[in-house]
Amino acid sequence: MSKQRPLFVVVVLLLLMIAVWPVAAQQYDPNAVLPRPTNPPGATRNLEGYLIVATDNLFLRSGDSAQYTPLAILDGGTRLIPLGQNGLEDLWWYVQVGTFRGWVTNQFVVIRGDLSEIPVAAVNGRILPATLYMGAANQIYSRPGSIRVLCNATAGRNYIVTGRDADAESWYRIQVICDGLPVEGWVQADRVLYRNPGGVLVPVIDN
Repeated sequence: MSKQRPLFVVVVLLLLMIAVWPVAAQQYDPNAVLPRPTNPPGATRNLEGYLIVATDNLFLRSGDSAQYTPLAILDGGTRLIPLGQNGLEDLWWYVQVGTFRGWVTNQFVVIRGDLSEIPVAAVNGRILPATLYMGAANQIYSRPGSIRVLCNATAGRNYIVTGRDADAESWYRIQVICDGLPVEGWVQADRVLYRNPGGVLVPVIDN
């Protein structure tokens, strides 16, 4: 029986890895091309009420404010199946469109029919992380003020910020791919555009 224990341990570890993997795989990608889902014709025909997108390029978000991650982009005229609402003065609707479920602001949709019985839904979205946009290629360093270059970051992309230095935020630490491997490195703040619409607290890293 003792010979079977190592195999049992390996199986348990593999099951744990499988259980954890979807969480890691769902990490927000600020450079992802968002899908443009639609509902099939007739999807709202028998509903007491539904919503119509009243603008082009409306974000479907994971939560009920612009602080939450976008899930998809909706074209004007798209019909949405209402599933819930946030119950606030700043009204957002929880909707289904295609295989996606998410939130849209009431400001850019038109109500058709009766939605008075739509329940309040819980919000379980993901807040947008702080990011940097690089308009030009930048050298990524091992630490603030260091001469050791890890790699060059590609221009025209957004990078997730994981830390800042204590000196008036003159350096930011970001997630970047160097030689095919994910690493965290530092870039000078005056060479990038910092964005933090989610109001995330970026920790100070003591170097």
